[in-house]
Amino acid sequence: MPGRQALLTVSVLLPTFNRAQLLGEAIDSVLEQTHLPLEIIILDDGSTDETPSVCAAYASKVKYVRISENGGKTAAINAGLELAAGNVIWVMDDDDIAPPDALKTLLAPLQADPKLGFTFGSLKKFTMTARGERVFVDQADQAPAGARHLFAHLMEDCFITGQPCALFRRRCFNAIAPFDSSITASVDYNILLQVARRHQGADVGQVVLWQRQHAGLRGPQAARHASHERVQRWQKFDARLLADLLPELNLNEFLDDVAASQTLAPMQARRALLQRAVIAGRKDLWDIALGSLIDGLEAAPGTVLARSDLEILSRLLGSRYGIDILLGDRNIQKRLATAANRARNGGAVRMAMASMLTYWAGQGLRRMDAAYIASCARALYRLAGIGGATKLVLGALNRRLELRTVQRRARRDTAAAPATYAGEERSTKPAR
Repeated sequence: MPGRQALLTVSVLLPTFNRAQLLGEAIDSVLEQTHLPLEIIILDDGSTDETPSVCAAYASKVKYVRISENGGKTAAINAGLELAAGNVIWVMDDDDIAPPDALKTLLAPLQADPKLGFTFGSLKKFTMTARGERVFVDQADQAPAGARHLFAHLMEDCFITGQPCALFRRRCFNAIAPFDSSITASVDYNILLQVARRHQGADVGQVVLWQRQHAGLRGPQAARHASHERVQRWQKFDARLLADLLPELNLNEFLDDVAASQTLAPMQARRALLQRAVIAGRKDLWDIALGSLIDGLEAAPGTVLARSDLEILSRLLGSRYGIDILLGDRNIQKRLATAANRARNGGAVRMAMASMLTYWAGQGLRRMDAAYIASCARALYRLAGIGGATKLVLGALNRRLELRTVQRRARRDTAAAPATYAGEERSTKPAR
């Protein structure tokens, strides 16, 4: 049974830089929470617009801190942590909106279980029309974190997208703050990785942030960049973070079912090394990925890779960060195929690693990009061979046909249903 704990008090840190036209909505959304925080600290990172005037209108409700020299979001968070009085920290973005129950939802598991270090949820994206109306963007529901090892999952993919999606106990920051202020992109990811490595987290399974999509400039004054440049900057800084982090980790940290001091059995060591290979490949760190793959396949010589091992390897090419480099470098493709042949079931290993290439080929088909499709086809052949490539393509086509059949049946059933029933069915779906 979880032990008793002191009442949790929340300090909201809201770093901002030249977002006067959006900042008020972000502040209002925090002030309108069904569970009010202890304090809201606005960290004005040297803004040159009307930010001070906007904050002055909230003088009785927030603490306004003016930072004289712009140092970026990380530096502002460091300053806020020095001032925060709460034992829970919520970092809010200056251009986003928190749904009214967001803080209550994120806080409840922390209050119930003292062992939890942080909680997180998902987000919905929105845009604003010319008439000032909020329109939510159609997007696939974020899959729950599930049973996968949270730290390894985060290293593969920053699926907790947006710092306000997470709520942290103050103790999570004690050993890792202040944060490196030279990290001017992937700021949220840097903090999440460091916390998840050391503390237990829980998915609340609900939307806790409405994330604004807009074309405004991002970043600190010294590294301002447009919206369309974000992915390239994330790719660069994500790779930097993982290049520094991966060599520090022992193999036990890639697994969720072993103690930190436990000696790994050969097949456990293999699974950890394969997981490291996948993380590195997804971050475009192909030298680390190839070395870890070879070490993993040699960790339990003479044994066949288990289905769980192949499932790990099937995620190798699942990131937009690492895929373009791989498609343009036949040497990486050949080295992966050669390494796979070290396994007793090398063909299955090659097919697992190549399995996502049918997805990327499908993306090229949607864009009508013949050159990209050809690159995917060549990589598929080099990795899986003609037999494996054929099986993967036929499997992808079969899944597509099955999906279309299900969709046609759903449309037919909806059309055949009474109008009132169909309307009730759509309107009573739980919101995500």
